[in-house]
Amino acid sequence: MAITVEKSLNLQNGPNWSSFEKFRTEGGKALESVKSGTVATLNTKTGQYRILEEQDFQRLLGLARDVDRLRGGLRVISSSVRVVQKHRDVESIDLLIEAIAMLGGLPELPTRSSFEPLMPEDGIDIDEDDEVNLDPNTIKRPLNY
Repeated sequence: MAITVEKSLNLQNGPNWSSFEKFRTEGGKALESVKSGTVATLNTKTGQYRILEEQDFQRLLGLARDVDRLRGGLRVISSSVRVVQKHRDVESIDLLIEAIAMLGGLPELPTRSSFEPLMPEDGIDIDEDDEVNLDPNTIKRPLNY
């Protein structure tokens, strides 16, 4: 089994806006400082919000899913250990060995680095004068990363 060493998730505090109005008045430039590895904070009357770059969000989501998956696997192993403690027979020990081997062999969940391609909705009338481009490779991006 190959062990891959992944870059640690080292998120740093980024920009902080004390109100939605300050965030809104800065416009699109406000988000330019939210780069990979930074977490921006937006404080509003209704609460505090964190803003992440998509790649950081996907890594966090993948890590959260891994933790949840591992928690379930450890629950099975814990139950198997209790069974072995009560019933020291070959089948119970085999169950514990199988549970441990299965948890160790679970693949890492993938994370997504981009969005799914845009697909036109059914039944939408498109005017011939409108230019509709759904190919992600030909859409110009405001920021290239």
